[in-house]
Amino acid sequence: MARLTDSPARSAPLVVGLVTLLLSAGCGGPGTGQGLDENGDPLTTTAQTTPAAPAGGAAASGNPNATLTWVQTNVFGGICAQCHIGGGAPLGLDWSTQAHTCANVRPVPRLSSEIPTMHEIESGNPAASYMIWKVQGAGPNGEPIVGGQMPLGQTPLPAATIKNLRDWIADGAPGC
Repeated sequence: MARLTDSPARSAPLVVGLVTLLLSAGCGGPGTGQGLDENGDPLTTTAQTTPAAPAGGAAASGNPNATLTWVQTNVFGGICAQCHIGGGAPLGLDWSTQAHTCANVRPVPRLSSEIPTMHEIESGNPAASYMIWKVQGAGPNGEPIVGGQMPLGQTPLPAATIKNLRDWIADGAPGC
């Protein structure tokens, strides 16, 4: 049996295969609950449960979780980026970093690939933000989405998490 140190050329396919397996496992299968705690809420740390108020005082919603840091850590980076990362992200939509998330908001909001008449995030208007439709599974009046509800094949986001996202967008997507 060959050891990894025997020949880099021989071990390369093994290493590539292991990396591919690890990366694809991050997207989880139906009902895995990956990225969620035992109650189905996004995983958080102590620092994330007591976030600082946005610069310049509290945002209009008054929601302390309506910050880029909170939504990036607990939703976009913590859940969405399990699949939506890098050049191969589904529909080219990368949520892996604050910079990528903000590129979907400003300077020109990114149009949805699935419903090109909508923006992924319409700053100040969560009801017109297709990303909100995708995590809710429908538009505010039951309008259909294209494809499946996000996160695809996993437990839907809890209502409190969606509220934090909606408040962040309603507050003008502060931090971007």
